[in-house]
Amino acid sequence: MARWTQKQQILAIVGGAALVCGLMVGGVFYAQGLIDEVEATAESTRQAIAAADAKIAQIDGLEKEVVILRENLGEYVKILPDTRELNDFVRMLDQFERQSGVVNTGLVPKPSRQAKGNERFAPIEYTYEMTGTLWECLKFVNLIENYSRFVNITEFGIASGDQARQENQRNGDVVHTMRLLLQTFTYNGKASGKEVEIPNYANRVEALREEIFKRMQNIKIEKYQLRSTQGRRDILVDPRLRGDLLKDGSSPAEQRAILERCVAETQALLETQQRMRRSDTTMFEQYALEKQLREGVEKLAAALETDAARVTYLPYRVRWAREVVAPFERIRGEVEQGGKPDQRAADPYLPRNELEQLVAQLQADCTAGQLEQAKSRFEVVAARLGVPAGDARHALAVAAKAIHVKATTALDFRSLDLRLHGVVVDRDGRSGVLINGQVYEEGEYVADDLLVKKVEQEQVWFVFRGLTLVRTM
Repeated sequence: MARWTQKQQILAIVGGAALVCGLMVGGVFYAQGLIDEVEATAESTRQAIAAADAKIAQIDGLEKEVVILRENLGEYVKILPDTRELNDFVRMLDQFERQSGVVNTGLVPKPSRQAKGNERFAPIEYTYEMTGTLWECLKFVNLIENYSRFVNITEFGIASGDQARQENQRNGDVVHTMRLLLQTFTYNGKASGKEVEIPNYANRVEALREEIFKRMQNIKIEKYQLRSTQGRRDILVDPRLRGDLLKDGSSPAEQRAILERCVAETQALLETQQRMRRSDTTMFEQYALEKQLREGVEKLAAALETDAARVTYLPYRVRWAREVVAPFERIRGEVEQGGKPDQRAADPYLPRNELEQLVAQLQADCTAGQLEQAKSRFEVVAARLGVPAGDARHALAVAAKAIHVKATTALDFRSLDLRLHGVVVDRDGRSGVLINGQVYEEGEYVADDLLVKKVEQEQVWFVFRGLTLVRTM
């Protein structure tokens, strides 16, 4: 083998060194790639560990919520009826009909889909049809929505009634037809599925007893209180009524206002009549109520003569006859009979014991300064105080009239415009008083029926219509 020259040896050494360096550089890059891969795997593992730690930290809170929900499950389920309670739900619909006034025209169960074996809540639907005024239908819907069981009205439809037909009216409002789709659910407590076991469950329940009770109080159905009509009109009724229904030109609102006013006045007379019949009503209250009833009947009779011709809308005419005319005629008939005609014809005057009681009460009123009350008390029974002179009750009647005169005189004196600006008291002569800018001495007349009797430092005595009265400075 030929021997290498020196140059060839140098080239071989350099080439070998370059090859070794290349291998070393490749090894470094390969090792770096392995390191990066290991670090990425380590970072992913750390993130997984952090996520697991976060979930582990939530276990206590989740277990707490599960314990509370499990303990309150019975309260949640109470909202939903089981199969046996569906009959109670149907009976409750009947009660809602009576409360609202609607008329049921059909209740049909809707075919339900086949429930899965492991389904906890199975839907049940009914198609319900009814007739009623807008306010009756709204009240029925409100009762359904506020029912203690969960019932959802998923669909509804309203067919407006014919407002021109009398048979389609109820209490002056048009009757409509409404269809509802009612949906509820049954709870299947035996559905398959194994519940997660929570360690030390009994102690957890005991520790969370207060929180469980608080959550139980919040389990309820939100309710809405339906407002009354409050003068609102039926939005399903066309307000543009035919002209022949309003012959005198009064609008429906005006006719309704007349009707409501007369109904209210009639009810007030009925209440007065009922108060007269109560056993705890005193004698003087009886006379006052009787007078009030007679005056009310006369006033309403005059109003009805005018208002009857103004109420021409047929639904309002029906209410007018039923709620105004009929009860008013009964009241007026009893008033005209006089309550106890035989007793009054035999003795038109107050009995002695009632006269004695009247005199005592009039004196007490005057002593207490209740002059208006004394006057009113006398005037209530004034018609029954004309006792003739030969009657044993004559003296009591005269005493009552005398007290009434004094009370009336004192009230008239109280209303006089007497402005006392000052007095001059003369012990040896006649004193004087400055009244309305003019000086009057004792014994002088301020007016034809008003005399200055005595002037003192703090008060002035007058004689008014024969009665001595005093004014204080």
